[in-house]
Amino acid sequence: MATRPFSQFPADEQQQVTQVCRQVGLAPEMFDISDESNGDGARRVSVRRAGTDKQSVYEAGPGSVWVEEFESDLECGLFGQVTA
Repeated sequence: MATRPFSQFPADEQQQVTQVCRQVGLAPEMFDISDESNGDGARRVSVRRAGTDKQSVYEAGPGSVWVEEFESDLECGLFGQVTA
């Protein structure tokens, strides 16, 4: 499986994550985000919040539906307290 850092994600996903983080008063730099791909288009996106070590893994196929799940997890406090 090939692993790549968030900086190599598609630009639209990077923008969506940045927007979601800012909506809750966090910076995307507060998270370690990477993904693994097995070559058939299926991806697993790993997100860990630095400082709390809270983490989650999202299944991501074509598109960026995983960002909506990440947003929901942020809002419910899975990654720790948010300011907004």
